[in-house]
Amino acid sequence: MARYHYRAYDAAGHAVSGTLEAESVLTLESRLRSGGGWLLDAAETAAAPAPAGPRRWRVRRGEILTFFVQLSLLLRAGVTLPQALERLAQDFGSGRLGRLLQGVREDVSNGVPLHQALGAYPRVFSPQVVAMVQGGEISGHLPEVFESLSGYYEWLDQLVSDIRQALIYPLLVVGVSLALVLLLFTFVVPRFVALLTGLAMHVPFLTQVVIWISQALVRGWPVLLGLAVGLPLAGQLALRSPRLARALDLFLMRLPVFGPLIAMFALSRFAHNLAMLHRAGIPLLRGLELCEQVVGNRAVSQALADVRRGVAEGTPLSRCLSRHELFPPALVTMVATGEASGSLGDSLRGISEFYNKLIPRRIKLVFSVFEPAVMLTLIALVGCVALAVVLPIIQLWQTR
Repeated sequence: MARYHYRAYDAAGHAVSGTLEAESVLTLESRLRSGGGWLLDAAETAAAPAPAGPRRWRVRRGEILTFFVQLSLLLRAGVTLPQALERLAQDFGSGRLGRLLQGVREDVSNGVPLHQALGAYPRVFSPQVVAMVQGGEISGHLPEVFESLSGYYEWLDQLVSDIRQALIYPLLVVGVSLALVLLLFTFVVPRFVALLTGLAMHVPFLTQVVIWISQALVRGWPVLLGLAVGLPLAGQLALRSPRLARALDLFLMRLPVFGPLIAMFALSRFAHNLAMLHRAGIPLLRGLELCEQVVGNRAVSQALADVRRGVAEGTPLSRCLSRHELFPPALVTMVATGEASGSLGDSLRGISEFYNKLIPRRIKLVFSVFEPAVMLTLIALVGCVALAVVLPIIQLWQTR
């Protein structure tokens, strides 16, 4: 891809100049025309250095969504890219995103392509976002790309909101249950043990088990606290091993109730991202490579790596997917139909829309089962403790 220094008229009729990367002068003219500009002349120049190395920024997803929506609207209205970035940097003010956009605008004004300027902030703009922006720059459809990205982030926000809403009540129940269990075993049971010790009687087995648990919590709480802190840290260190991480994700996907939901999340992210990248003109192999990084599941990521190798060897995508049991037959069939009809992008969008409707229903179903399960477990636990207290009383009454 060559680099051109150009002169043009913007949508307001003012003369502007700048530097852009394009495959040819015709592509450059098409890109300027899509932004409301008219090319006067262009000359190929040497490549400019890329922006400074990765910068460690973090921005809330809601702000990124607003940026995508507003940038798409400004570009569709004929505002040039540097002017749109300047306007948005002013709108976001002195906040983190405002300063970030100011840096992006300076890079773009100095001739750095937009995808490279955004790629300098990897914690804000993911690799698939950068790839889509690059595809939009090449094809001259940047407004459509940002509109697609805004739709994706809206879907992601809605998904996170559904999960949080479904988790509120179960987490509240679990928290109250844990507090009640700790109260029983650290306050109620020790006083009952003191009473039994004074009676010097034979203690039933269930009562002995409850007493052992109570003594372990009262006397061994420093060890238990150390385990509560150390085990998660040890787990995170162990999961740095790709083999263990894949084994854990595969195990979670095979759990009876939550497993199908975990698998749906990974497959939904795969379908959404591949459909979005395909729509932006990203080649299939590059799209699969990017999807490996964003599905959020190491087992599915490994399967996609194998699928990508198969596609690179000339095997159809649907046949490569069918080799792995992680991809349901319905998904494989829809991909095969899209390949046969030449409408793979439409098939991928259909798959993502299918999961959009299925996942919220599945969340409600899973947590409708989870809530009574937690309540029954709590009732059973309290019942066992109550029975452990009552049995010695019954035994004492029978001996008298």
